[in-house]
Amino acid sequence: MALVVSSCGDDAAIRATTASPITVGGDVGGDVAGDVGGDIAAPATSGPTESVPDTDAPDTTPPTTETAPSTSAPATTEPAVAETATEPQILVDIAFGDIVDADANKPPRSHDAFVAAAFTDIQRWWGEVFPDVYGAPFEPLQGGIYAGYPERETSIPGCGQPQTSYQDLELYVAFYCNIGDFMAYDDGDDPDVNLLTPLADEFGSAVMGVVLAHEYGHAIQERVGVLDRPLATIVTEQQADCFAGAWTGQAYQGESPLLVLGDTDLRAGLLAMLEVRDPVGTSQYTPGGHGSAFDRVGAFQEGFLQGPARCAQLIDDPLTLMPNQFQPFSPDAYLEGNAPYDCADLDPALVDELFPAGCTSAPVFLADDLNNFWQVTFDDEFGRSFEPFSVETTDSLSSVTCPDARGLTPQVVVCPGTRTIVYDEPQVIDLYTQFGDFILGYIYGIAAADLAQTDLGSTLTGEPRALLDDCYTGAWVRDITPDSRGNTPRRQRDDDGDGEPDSTITTSPGDLDEAIRMAILLGDTGADVDHIGTAFEKIDAFRTGVLGGLPACRAD
Repeated sequence: MALVVSSCGDDAAIRATTASPITVGGDVGGDVAGDVGGDIAAPATSGPTESVPDTDAPDTTPPTTETAPSTSAPATTEPAVAETATEPQILVDIAFGDIVDADANKPPRSHDAFVAAAFTDIQRWWGEVFPDVYGAPFEPLQGGIYAGYPERETSIPGCGQPQTSYQDLELYVAFYCNIGDFMAYDDGDDPDVNLLTPLADEFGSAVMGVVLAHEYGHAIQERVGVLDRPLATIVTEQQADCFAGAWTGQAYQGESPLLVLGDTDLRAGLLAMLEVRDPVGTSQYTPGGHGSAFDRVGAFQEGFLQGPARCAQLIDDPLTLMPNQFQPFSPDAYLEGNAPYDCADLDPALVDELFPAGCTSAPVFLADDLNNFWQVTFDDEFGRSFEPFSVETTDSLSSVTCPDARGLTPQVVVCPGTRTIVYDEPQVIDLYTQFGDFILGYIYGIAAADLAQTDLGSTLTGEPRALLDDCYTGAWVRDITPDSRGNTPRRQRDDDGDGEPDSTITTSPGDLDEAIRMAILLGDTGADVDHIGTAFEKIDAFRTGVLGGLPACRAD
């Protein structure tokens, strides 16, 4: 988050899975030189270079006119299956060596059987849907798929050069090459330098399926001429993410004869998108840009829910992107998008330099802004006042004694009678330190939204109420998210008539990704649990609010 201080297309041969060099020893899933769903320029020795048009990011300024919030929950958009699977189910035994090119030195991996089944299913699925989507016969991948690992002695074809070295494959993680029409993926398992195997080991084999489905999406783009067009990388990458979501959706809904994906696998796909997002602070329109986690998860969900025909439209009708660049020379850029939890933690000289008007900590300005947002909304839409809430901290939520306490997450409780939000400070500080400042923004947002629901007379409980809290939180985020020129809707308004902008804060690059992380962390384990919504459902509700505001929450 940022407290605003103010005074009076591509033709590269390689389509890869990563976007920036992996940090050795860093978190698994720190972005690599092309993420799941990313194109990167080929090495200088390997073929055509990338050409990206000078394209401005779309204007994301939301309309300033809001209509009344709803007391109904957003519709649950996660498809259900007759019996919700919780682990990948491989229905047909397919020999790995019959599908993937690997020599006798390949170390066995726990995901090998899944890779063979997933790749076979991706080709089977495209054979069925390609004629309907594109009106032409489908041509399967001609060059096959290769697994790379340090022990491999047989060569992998090159993409414009004699062969692909393992060092190059480590850099790319996974790629599709239109020179030879083949795919390759890194099967190394060193968590300090490799990405896919550690991700699959941590989150599940479905990560491999999402990666392969994404890369196969680039093969589809080659077949329909998309890769011949002068498009920014982000456009082709979003479509490939969408295709990966569409393949995942059909396997989740039981439409594949080869495998079934369940809720655990769907969560793994969302985590894969989170772990391979573009680095915070970089433009999605730079060569090799693939999008923030918010962007990538959105494209994945679009395909999952709408299918491949919708994905085919994204080249000419791309999804809205959220800003991912810092304003040059801003305090936000210096602090890498994270406002201080406590201004006393900063060097006093730094405070004077970055905040000449004084430093306000995130717990204070977030609460102030949410109170302002709901006060303005209630005044505009209902002609009455929203009673402000106050915030308290505790070392344990078990100490909260208000008789009407409502626990929303393991970190936060609301007391409607006293208009109090109480959060577990040790837990929040730990999450804040690990992931960023909008962990607190998300927790505050759903708590304030729940108070608003109470004031509006909502009788919703359980999952429907929680999903509406997510949607309302997204609507608040929409109101403080800047467009490509740094403007937010509420900074342009003075609805309360005090002569000052209604909001002096903005979201920062990375904030929306932090909200998605919290949704994944907190979400129900399965679609049949129905406590607060699965990660997929919570993210979908949050995105509905961010992209459409309060009217979209009401419509859903």
